Amino acid sequence: MKEEEIRDILNSHQICFAQHGTLCATVKAGIGAYQNGLGEIMHTMKDHILHINAQGIAILAVDDINGAPQEHTLLFLPHEDIVSTTIKIKLLHFLFTIETRKGTIVYKLHKNVLASPWHKENLSFLLLNSPSA
Repeated sequence: MKEEEIRDILNSHQICFAQHGTLCATVKAGIGAYQNGLGEIMHTMKDHILHINAQGIAILAVDDINGAPQEHTLLFLPHEDIVSTTIKIKLLHFLFTIETRKGTIVYKLHKNVLASPWHKENLSFLLLNSPSA
C-alpha cells in the first residue's frame, strides 16, 4: 500500500494530508469504538489506517484480503471531539488510545508493517513528538 493512495483519498474528502501523519493500526473492538461509528467495520476489517493532522484523526479500514484502504469506511474524528490521545509502550507493540466524548478507541501499533515501509518512519516521528510516550 502506498501512502499516496491515502493522500488521494483524504484530499478527495477535503481532509488535509499531514507529512508523517499516517499509521497502520489494529483496532481493539470495544464499546467506545462502536459508539464512535466503527461498529460496522471493527469486526470485519480489524486493520485500519490512521491519519493524524491538525484538524483531527481520519480512520480508514483496510480490506483483509487485498490490503487496500476502503474509501467508503472513512471516519473523521474532529479535533473538537477528541479529549486526549495517549501512547503506551508494550513489549512487542504500542497501544494508541483515542479518548473522545463518545468513548475510548484503542489501537495496537506494530513496530513494522509489511507492504507499508512508511509506517515505521511515521511511528518514530509520532513517538518523538508525543508527550505521552
